[in-house]
Amino acid sequence: MSSAGPSGVEKRGSAATVRACDTCRRRKRRCKWAPGANSCTPCLQIKEECTTTHVRKPRSKPQKRDRIAEYESRIQRLEALLKERSEAQPQVQEQPLQRPDDQVHLSTLVDNVRNEAAAFPSSQAMSISPLAYEGGLGPIDPERILTDPSLDPSSTEDPLDDLFEPSAEFQEDAAILQDPSFQPSSASASMSNLSISPAPVPRIPTACEYSLPPPELGTSLLAEFLVDFNTVYPLYRPYAIAEHLRVCYAGGSDGTPLAWASVYVVLGIAHRSRAMSAVATPQDNAMADFYIARILPTVSGLLLAPPSLGLVQCLLGVAMLIRTSSYSTPHVLFVSTALRIAQSLAYNDDQHLASTTASVSASEDSDADIEQQRRVFWLAFIQDTDESILSNLPTSHRREDITTSIPDENPEDSLGAVKAAEGNWTVNLFSLRARLALIQAWAIEQVFSIKARNKSVEELTAATHSLLGRLREWHRHELFQLNVQELQQLLYRSDFLHVLTVEASYFATEFRLHGFLALGMDPRVNPFSADALTQLANQKEHNSFKDAQRLLSLLAVAPQGDVGICWMTKLPIIAALVTVLAHHLHYPNETPPSSDSMREYSRILRMLSTLIEKRPDFEVQKMRDLCMVLFSRVETGLRVSWLNNVVDEGELGSA
Repeated sequence: MSSAGPSGVEKRGSAATVRACDTCRRRKRRCKWAPGANSCTPCLQIKEECTTTHVRKPRSKPQKRDRIAEYESRIQRLEALLKERSEAQPQVQEQPLQRPDDQVHLSTLVDNVRNEAAAFPSSQAMSISPLAYEGGLGPIDPERILTDPSLDPSSTEDPLDDLFEPSAEFQEDAAILQDPSFQPSSASASMSNLSISPAPVPRIPTACEYSLPPPELGTSLLAEFLVDFNTVYPLYRPYAIAEHLRVCYAGGSDGTPLAWASVYVVLGIAHRSRAMSAVATPQDNAMADFYIARILPTVSGLLLAPPSLGLVQCLLGVAMLIRTSSYSTPHVLFVSTALRIAQSLAYNDDQHLASTTASVSASEDSDADIEQQRRVFWLAFIQDTDESILSNLPTSHRREDITTSIPDENPEDSLGAVKAAEGNWTVNLFSLRARLALIQAWAIEQVFSIKARNKSVEELTAATHSLLGRLREWHRHELFQLNVQELQQLLYRSDFLHVLTVEASYFATEFRLHGFLALGMDPRVNPFSADALTQLANQKEHNSFKDAQRLLSLLAVAPQGDVGICWMTKLPIIAALVTVLAHHLHYPNETPPSSDSMREYSRILRMLSTLIEKRPDFEVQKMRDLCMVLFSRVETGLRVSWLNNVVDEGELGSA
């Protein structure tokens, strides 16, 4: 029966008629009709004429389809379309973190990256506003990452959109391929299951590429990373990471999480170093936090990647980025993972390394690979022992299991060395730091470990004093005999900050040992906790007073606030401030702190307040409150002493 009415006009809603007006169908919007209305709601709102052309579409009888054949046909059409779009794309067949055969000067590497990256079709600049990170990086919310337009790759315009607009048929094919019923049953399933030869994977821009800065900025950040960070903290071979960055800018990255995370580590650390420079801007820290946000969603992919030197380097770089930020994820998890992966590479077995690298390529310089693996191991070991001293946690690697040699003080490539701004004076800070890590590991095993709890009081006392003697011997190096003014004149700003971190690590170790003796020789008590610091502040003897003064004097000429150096050293700084203020409180008749020193102590308190504001931490807040109480008492004592002197001078004048 026809659904037409008596007048011969078909009713809306009939199965034989369309359900949208001409205007809504043309604008591809939903057409809604209110009961009894003469016009649809969208047309009524925008005051457009609402006309409807009724078209009969007879239904066809359902037919059985060969879905496998249909899927194969659609896949073939997709492959042909992708192959057509990939012909104009540059093909650079390089894998991430492969190093070239010849060593090139650092400036030449940076220039090559800049020139070659500019020659390739580059993606548009990032559409992410760094102002979104002014408040610091809080805990990452997965839903925020998915919904925030500044983090959504789809918010960035694809440069291919101007050349190619997917057809409706293409979108339908893509929707079928994304259907869960059509997905492989396991991660190992491949296109071969459908008996179809897969076409070569074309090079199509990914969301990761849109996070790359312009080539000029990228090469500038690479140069700052190599000079300000990698020179003293030799995470990468300069030519290896420069080549990897060139490949990514050229579009030859294999697209793995490791490939892009390695690039983001370099860019993030470079921005973090910039944030501590004399020309720092708030956007530098914001961009470093942005790269952390880009890396963290790929952590699962990194942990599932095959063990390799590049993976260990990437994990250590991520740990350094997190450690220098307000982010709450424990960076030590990445350090311990990197250390365990390095164990699987047999980094401490010289014979195994020599045979493994020799089997890869007879012409390849195997000694260089072994040397870099050793460096990366020492970097992981240094971070692991340093965190153990501060957190009272066991280390991931025992000192007695180390068979590799300590880093050379004069390597051929000079990595790890701090050089004077003028003159030929140089010192290998990386080698010094590795020796300090060995002393820290010895202290953990001999004094703070569970095994050491079975020792007698006499044995523990002797071991502690022996370790303190080793620390003092290590600290007699000529670098640590220079005062603050001499270091400022001798070193560049970035190298001065590296020296400050080493001094903070030394003081943390010494403070931990003295605190162990002062707190009843209980290794379960962490001197860097608020309760333990309160007990130590009430004691009269503070054997770490001189070294605490030196650490605070170095901090006085360093940048403070929401910067990486303060996040890295906040616990040693708090311990040093408590030590100095408590000493002045218990010995008011000794040389009192100067007005400049009191201003610096007040500045440190403001810095701690900034860190707490960026990342609320109840334990750190209790430590800050303790420092404020001690500071107010010392300041009150100085005012009382000044008033007494004024009264005494007045009495002498009247007499």
